[in-house]
Formats: sequence, C-alpha cells, structure tokens
Amino acid sequence: MATSELPRIDVLGVKVSAISMSQAIRFIDVVIAESQRTYVCVTGVHGVMECQRDEDLLRIHNSAGLVTPDGMPLVWLGRTAGMRHMQRVYGPDLMLAMCSRSLETGYRHFFYGGGPGVAQLLAERLRQRFPGLQVVGTYTPPFRPLEQREEEELIRWVSETRPDVMWVGLSTPKQEKFMGA
Repeated sequence: MATSELPRIDVLGVKVSAISMSQAIRFIDVVIAESQRTYVCVTGVHGVMECQRDEDLLRIHNSAGLVTPDGMPLVWLGRTAGMRHMQRVYGPDLMLAMCSRSLETGYRHFFYGGGPGVAQLLAERLRQRFPGLQVVGTYTPPFRPLEQREEEELIRWVSETRPDVMWVGLSTPKQEKFMGA
C-alpha cells in the first residue's frame, strides 16, 4: 500500500490521511515489510494549528507516510468531505494496536521521549501487558537540544538495535521536527 494510495483530506493545508485504525496498521505492516523509511504524524487540531504558524512543520506533516486523524474534529471534516470510512486513529490506541500486532510479527520497538524514566516505565508496562513484546531500547532526552556527541551516540544506538518502530513522544511540534528533520 503506497502512500499515494491512501486518500487524504486537506485541513488548512495539512494533508490528513482519511483512514481507519486497521488501514493504519496495514500501512505500517507494508512499510516495515518493504523496509521503507517513513514516519507517521499523529495529529489533532493542535497539530493543524501549529502548522499554520510554522512552514517547516507543515512540510514535515505533508511529507509523512501517514498523518493520522488523532481527534474527532478531523474525522468529522473527513466524513463531511465524503470519507465515510474515516475513523479516529488516536496515538495511544495506535501504539497498543501495534504492540498487539507485534506479538504476531515480532516487530521491534524503541521508545524515545518523556521525562526522566518515562520511556523505561512505558516499556515495562507494555511488556507486562504484551508478554513477548520486543523492546530494543528506550531513551529519555535531556530538556534541551542534543549535543552533537549525544546525537551521534543516539543514531549509533538506534542503528545497532534496529527497531522496526520508533515511538517518539516529545509533544507537538518537537516530536514531528525530531522525525521529519
């Protein structure tokens, strides 16, 4: 399923994927199976509004493999535009669905973000909920831009651990800029 096959609706210039949760999971399955390099923006009205003030953020959203409708207002706009199948693809629900799917597929996960200890705690709780879940790394960045040495170490670590899915939780717009830079 190529990105171009997924319908999108234009919400103030942001191309939001007109999808359901099952379509999002299938898309991610294909991306992983084909070793594609892309990212998913989980976006609600806040993300759309941030894009109005930041051209780089708008470019990042519109270059994403998926821009999931994280809130119901985006779903309502999609349905008004004729996308009757469109459903909310809420970030935490997408994470849980992918963790569940990973028990069948063996996908490897890396969790990046949050305050001190948050990524590690999330990984522990997900492993408890999904016994057998492969978590290959967690990293809580400092509350400042990474220094070049830190960035190089992170890149090396992620390359060595080879996650299939890297979850980035820094809040909008930081997380999108981290992935889309």
